[in-house]
Amino acid sequence: MSSDLTASLNDSDQRPPREFAEERQELEWVLSRPEMVRSANFVRFLSFICNRYFDGETDDIREYSIAVEALGRKAVSFDSHVDPIVRVTARGLRKKLKEIYSGEGQNRPLQIVLPVGNYVPQFLRSVHPEEGLGEEKKAGNEALEAGGRATSLVNALRSLFGKRRSPAQAGGILLALACMFISGYLLGRHIDRPSISSSQSFNWGEPVWSDEFDGAARESPDPAKWTFETGNQAGWGNNELEIYCAPHGMNPSGCDPKRPNAFMDGAGHLILRAERNATGNWTSARMTTSGLKDFEYGRIEARLKMPVGTGLWPSFWMMGANFNKVGWPASGSVSIAENVSKTLRTNGLGPQMIRATVHGPRYYGANGLWHDFMLPDGARVDDGNFHTYGIIWSPGMIQFYVDDPANVYYVADANDIPAGGEWVFNHPFFLYLNLAVGGDWPRDPDATTPNPADMVVDYVRVYKIPPVPAPAVQWQPVQVKAGASAASIVNLTARHYSGRVLLTCSTQPATAMCSLATSVVNFSDTLSQEDTLTLSTESYSDKGKTVAAPGRYTVTITATTISGDRSQLSVPFEVTGGG
Repeated sequence: MSSDLTASLNDSDQRPPREFAEERQELEWVLSRPEMVRSANFVRFLSFICNRYFDGETDDIREYSIAVEALGRKAVSFDSHVDPIVRVTARGLRKKLKEIYSGEGQNRPLQIVLPVGNYVPQFLRSVHPEEGLGEEKKAGNEALEAGGRATSLVNALRSLFGKRRSPAQAGGILLALACMFISGYLLGRHIDRPSISSSQSFNWGEPVWSDEFDGAARESPDPAKWTFETGNQAGWGNNELEIYCAPHGMNPSGCDPKRPNAFMDGAGHLILRAERNATGNWTSARMTTSGLKDFEYGRIEARLKMPVGTGLWPSFWMMGANFNKVGWPASGSVSIAENVSKTLRTNGLGPQMIRATVHGPRYYGANGLWHDFMLPDGARVDDGNFHTYGIIWSPGMIQFYVDDPANVYYVADANDIPAGGEWVFNHPFFLYLNLAVGGDWPRDPDATTPNPADMVVDYVRVYKIPPVPAPAVQWQPVQVKAGASAASIVNLTARHYSGRVLLTCSTQPATAMCSLATSVVNFSDTLSQEDTLTLSTESYSDKGKTVAAPGRYTVTITATTISGDRSQLSVPFEVTGGG
């Protein structure tokens, strides 16, 4: 058996070099994901190791070469014992790849895996790419990891048997490798796991505000909870076509009080209807809590069915309550879920996808911070089933989920904001439900657009976030030379499975700067996490380079949970003279 395997491996070494066309295509797809684009270190790291792999230079995929050639560390001064940037970036990249392949990329036939223990990438083929991950998500991920271990075993065997070994040596090596991978597999089934999911670990209680839409058939939505914006308002800033109508009160021309665009169906649902009238104009409804109820932080969700059709643009979103004072985008807005059909004229989403976006100064419109989510198991926004779209909104962070608050697919936080921008989500907002027709993104409806088209809402609910204790923060002070940087590990320990926690840091005096490898750590299934804190004494501005003077400084690390509970650690450190 071992001789056959040796021959097979040796034969494979004689094959012509591969072009890696499919692998290169997969790399391009991963690098184009928004969550990857926003991390320059992830892009540089993954590009470097994959290109070395394609070129057959896997021996060069080492910590030192990654640090110097991919992450910009200085060759003469990099010390992996002091600066763990490669290990920390690899850890974050592994998590990001898992998130991508458990969400939008779950049905990709080829998946990139960064194995634990080395930095040589693996391209694993999905056994059943057509199957969703739903209840089997955990088992699927374990299967991928097991496949990664098997691939690592083959690579290890290839390396070992590529050299001349005696039969006794080969047998001993096989036995040792088998023991090593079996023990690694068993140890890899980590013991630090909660017995309940993060969605169960929080006692959300009853909603603090909700509308269940339990009125009689054709009854209007509760005027104590919702008001309506009417007319066209110059296309609402998007060149939309529809005329928004209210179910009561004064309405613009084109609205028909006998054919309301917002009403309850008598079965516990709200109907928002887009309809083309006899004059050829589209009418619809845009309802909001503005002037009635504002919200600041919490879990906010709507359970609904979206219509699909060319030119239709259903949306559940919220706008900053200071909009009338500062305007948009300074007020901020959050698209919790929206959908646009995919056509030859639009860069749409299609019926299986929804988009979440945050807009603010320097990141609005087409430049908003957005993320798409594909419904699992072939589900569609219009498949007859309700889907729940929601956010967990806390100071400095917004988590977007579908169907279960544990199913978070996108996290936006204050550290994502581009240079010159501002995080404008730490103040009250009001809610919107609307069904737009036409506009810059969905374009005009056509003969295939359903008329009427209905957006069906089962409920809208707002929950108060329960108290979530902040984790303990530990960090050992380091010395850093003026004009240089230094990094070390931050250790965080939680008392409970507390979900995602936002991390920030600051220095005093501010002439020295700090940065964290990741701004959000997840305690949903572990009680301990690590991050890397980098201290830098060199900065650049329009006036040129500034180097922090030698002396005593202080760094403060803050951990904030979704309830706003915080823990802080302030530690002095020393900047020494350069040279």
